[in-house]
Amino acid sequence: MKDHIHTIPVLDALRDPGNCPFCTMYRQLDKNAVDFIMGPAYMDEDIRDKTNEAGFCEDHLHKLYAVQNRLGAALLLHTHIQQIVKDFNNYVPGKKTGFFKQNESASDKLSKQITERQKRCFLCEKIDDTFKRYIDTFFYMWPREKEIVPLVEVLPGFCLPHFAELLTAAEKSLSGKQLEGFLAVVIPLQKRALSKIEGDMDWFIQKFDYRNAKAPWKDSQDAIPRAMALLKGLLIE
Repeated sequence: MKDHIHTIPVLDALRDPGNCPFCTMYRQLDKNAVDFIMGPAYMDEDIRDKTNEAGFCEDHLHKLYAVQNRLGAALLLHTHIQQIVKDFNNYVPGKKTGFFKQNESASDKLSKQITERQKRCFLCEKIDDTFKRYIDTFFYMWPREKEIVPLVEVLPGFCLPHFAELLTAAEKSLSGKQLEGFLAVVIPLQKRALSKIEGDMDWFIQKFDYRNAKAPWKDSQDAIPRAMALLKGLLIE
C-alpha cells in the first residue's frame, strides 16, 4: 500500500494506534491546530475574522495560553472581545424584533448571541472538519486497499465515542458485503477490547485482596487509565 499525502495521517495512526487510532489522529490534529493558530496564522486577516466570530472553547484557551506566545494570545483575544463588544453596543433596552409570538426582546437576542458564540470554537471546528475527511479517507481505503484490513485486525480497539462514529460512518460509506466485512472485523475486535479491559480491571481490584498481594499484576497496573481511554478517549499520563 503506497502512502499518499491524504492517507499518511490515517495510516500512521493505524500503524501506531495508541489506545485508539482515531484518538491518535484527533490529538495530532489538535496539536497541529494550536501550532497553526499560534504561529504566523494569528496575523492573517482572514483567519482573524473567523477567530473573532467563533472564539475558542475553554480547553483551547488553556492550550493557547500554554504555548507562551503572549502577544499572539493577546491579539486573538483582544479582537474577539471587540466583536463581543459590538453585540453589546447594538443592545437597545426594550426594543423587540419579530412579529406576534416571535417577538424577541433585546436582552433575549443578546443572550442568544452570547450563548451561540459560547458553543463555537475556531480550533474545534477546524479540527472536526479535517477529522471528518480522515474518516472519509479511511472508508475510501477500506474496500480498495487490501493491506488496511490486517492493520485494523491487530488494533487494540477503539474508544467508544469513535467506535460509535465509525459504525455510523460505515452505514453511509459502505453497503452490502463491504459493510458486512467491515462489521465482521470491528465488532469482534471491539468485543475483545472490552473483554480485555474488563478482565484487567477485575484483576486490578482483586490485587487489593491481601491474599493476592504477592501475585503478579499481569496487565492490570494501568487498567484505570486504559479504561478511561476506552470509555471516553481520555489520555491520562
